[in-house]
Parts: sequence; structure tokens; C-alpha cells
Amino acid sequence: MIPQLQVSTQPSSLEISSSKAKLSISQQRPDMEIESPRAKMDITSPRPDMEIDQHQAFRAYNGGTALEMNQQIYSELPSLMLEALAKRVEQGNRMAEFHLPGNSIGEIYGSDWKRDPFIEFRAPASYDNVDIHVNRNEPQINIEPITPRISAQAYTPQIEYHPGSLDIRVKQYASIEITPPQIDMTM
Repeated sequence: MIPQLQVSTQPSSLEISSSKAKLSISQQRPDMEIESPRAKMDITSPRPDMEIDQHQAFRAYNGGTALEMNQQIYSELPSLMLEALAKRVEQGNRMAEFHLPGNSIGEIYGSDWKRDPFIEFRAPASYDNVDIHVNRNEPQINIEPITPRISAQAYTPQIEYHPGSLDIRVKQYASIEITPPQIDMTM
């Protein structure tokens, strides 16, 4: 028999452990100071304009101007003439029937003692003879804005870094064991 060497090996084994790195950042809030002064405002509100027209009321009181009175009289003359003419025609027709009782000249003209109405020279009276017009004036607003004053103080951030770790250890070293064959010396 041929002698043989016996070789046995054992692999190495490693143990690895690690921890993560840590990073912490903190920063104080900035200090801000804002000063906002009031805007300059100028507001003027003009009084409203009011117009009162009483001309028609004065025409109803006293007839208005001489020209207006003459125009009023002139415009009513035709109707007044027609009324007077109709009255005279009626009286004439009654006188033509003198044979009837009560149609004598004395009775016809004796009952006519009322005066003929005079022409109305005044304008008709009404509740809306006075015209009032109000014109509202818009307010005038001038605003001068003033920019705010802002002051800020920022703080630098505080950064802390904690490095992680990596540990590598050999748990078992590799080994080779060679066992020689036993040699028989007796031979």
C-alpha cells in the first residue's frame, strides 16, 4: 500500500458589526423685527351740491314773470271767449222764445248778475312744483404708503456628526493540518 498524506483545512470566519453614522442639525430661529408705520392718508369729502328750483311754485303763487303771465292769459283766451259766446247764444235763444213764461228780457239779464270769470294767470298749484336736485361729490382719498422696516438676524446652524463604526474581527483563523502517514519502521 502506498502511504498517503492526510490534509485537513479549516476556513477562516469573520465577524462584522457596524453602526450607522448620526447627523444632528439644529438652528435657532432668526430674530425678526418688523416695524410698519401707518400710511399717510388725506381724505377730503366735499359737501354735496344742492339745487332748488322754485320757479313753478312762484308761478302758482303770483303768476311768475310778466311774460309768463301774458302767455298764460293768452293761452286761456280762446276757451274763455268760446264760453262767453256760448252763454250769449243761449241767452239769445231764450229771448227768441219770448212767448214762453220766464223768457222775458228782464228775467234773462236779471239773473245774469254774476261776473264772468277772469282768466287765471297763475300756473296750476301742485305738490311737485319745487324741484330739488342733489349732486353728491365723491370723496377724494390720497394714500401715501410707507414701506415697512424689517430687520432680521439669522443664526448659523449647529451641526454635530457622530461617525458610525465598522468592526471586523476574525472569529476563526484559517488552518491547514497535514498529517503524514505512519511509516512502519519494522520493515
